[in-house]
Amino acid sequence: MIGSKEREARLDRLEQEVASLRVAVAESQRLNERLSDVLDVVMELLVPAVDRDEERLRAALASVDRVVNASPRTP
Repeated sequence: MIGSKEREARLDRLEQEVASLRVAVAESQRLNERLSDVLDVVMELLVPAVDRDEERLRAALASVDRVVNASPRTP
């Protein structure tokens, strides 16, 4: 049978693990949002490039510059 000290130690370890997992999930969500932003910009670049629309291509490149140079989002 597990004693109360062992149970308490196990509970503490599990709580620490859950806290660590929450941090990892938040970071993963932040990175997924960032990746989504980058993919949106890539699509904005591809369509004008294929259509040879120079004005839209310049605007898309400016958008890429803004996204790339933007500070990462904080949770």
